[in-house]
Amino acid sequence: MKKRLTVLCFIAFFAFSVSSLGSGPVKAAETFTLKAVTAWPKTIIEYKAFSMFTELVEQMVEKKYPGELKLQYIGGPEAVKTPDQVSALQRGMVDMVYTSGAYYTNVLSEIDSLKLTNYTPSEERASGAWAYLKDLHEKKLGVYYLARVGLDTKFHLYLKGKTIKSADLKGLNIRVSPLYLQAIKGLGGNPVVIPPTEVYVALERNVVDGYCWPVVGIRDWGWQKQTQYVVDPGFYNVPNPLLINLKVWNNLPQKLRDLLTEAGIEAEQKVVAYFNELAKQERPILLKEGIQVISLPPAESEKFLKVAYDEGWKDVVEKNPQTGPKLKELLTKRK
Repeated sequence: MKKRLTVLCFIAFFAFSVSSLGSGPVKAAETFTLKAVTAWPKTIIEYKAFSMFTELVEQMVEKKYPGELKLQYIGGPEAVKTPDQVSALQRGMVDMVYTSGAYYTNVLSEIDSLKLTNYTPSEERASGAWAYLKDLHEKKLGVYYLARVGLDTKFHLYLKGKTIKSADLKGLNIRVSPLYLQAIKGLGGNPVVIPPTEVYVALERNVVDGYCWPVVGIRDWGWQKQTQYVVDPGFYNVPNPLLINLKVWNNLPQKLRDLLTEAGIEAEQKVVAYFNELAKQERPILLKEGIQVISLPPAESEKFLKVAYDEGWKDVVEKNPQTGPKLKELLTKRK
């Protein structure tokens, strides 16, 4: 009886071994690596929004699909110059870019509308704005518009020495990016396009009288040392899209696309909350640095905002007569 059982066990083991050899070794899941660059170096506060997204992705991958997706951070402007990053994304040199809409209006002028939005990133999904912008990115750039990861904070006008009492900026040289060039021009100021890396020296040498920047971040560059005033009200919105090469996106398994979408949606909400809180903390710090607040009178404040937004939308619609009006509809809350 024992011999019979031994023979049966041997036959069963042999059959199992042959079956295992026939099926071959079990393949490990493929790892997809996305090379990413950002418009800002790690030392600048805008990078925090990107790191919040990547942390969410890492957590979700570890929980759902360990080892199957990796985000490889290549660097900021030191790796790929900021104005060249979207072009590099199109050519497949990098797979993911976190940037400002201001840095690729030359290839997609419609993206300039995003600074004029009345919505949070999450609300843009509900209004249809996200889907419309996604379609434009795919058709015109070959790029997938994953999310607007921030910052949902306003820009402000900062001045070195000269002060203002109205919405008239005549006689003032103001450092701008293309993002708010039309607003400063419409308000009578002289817009001077200078990269962030050169702003401190421009202020120090009185090349410009002031600059525009979000409510947070000037201390990252040390500009508070050359700033005496911050002007209220704030205007426009910080439009920072997160983009992926379309071919790379389409080649990802659906489950990883779903994961990145989920992380993008969650990051949109977390970044808004984080930077809203940061903005509340920033003003007292600037006041301690000796910066004074210029609050324009109600009528002048209203004029300031009206001119800024009117000039912004005028520029968008003139450059995009077919798509501009639709974007204005999708990005403007009905009263």
